[in-house]
Amino acid sequence: MKKLFNLVLITVISVGIFSSCGHRGDISIKHSETNDFYKFSAHFPKDRTKEVQRYLDSKLENGGDFSFENSRIDGTIALDNKMNFYIKMYPGNLKIELDKSKNSYENYARMKKMGEEMGKMLGSN
Repeated sequence: MKKLFNLVLITVISVGIFSSCGHRGDISIKHSETNDFYKFSAHFPKDRTKEVQRYLDSKLENGGDFSFENSRIDGTIALDNKMNFYIKMYPGNLKIELDKSKNSYENYARMKKMGEEMGKMLGSN
């Protein structure tokens, strides 16, 4: 009986520790890269969605024809500067995939830097 109690106690403590460490404010940020694609995804509190949307507007400088703010998007976007990427965005979630063969090195580097900065921005608060 004592062994069963100790096993249950260890299990409960372990679950508590792992579950509290895994969420970190409900923010998850992932970057991945292959020879062909740069990918960025973020899961964050829904109340930070406008902050992310404004950040995208300021960094992507799309000529004022389109704003990410107050938008839900699931599609490919081509900006005036010839940057072309897939984006899926809804409250609390963002996914961006940039095909390197369809973009200049400058646009790829710009997107990668933006993803890294956004990760820092979301992780800082």
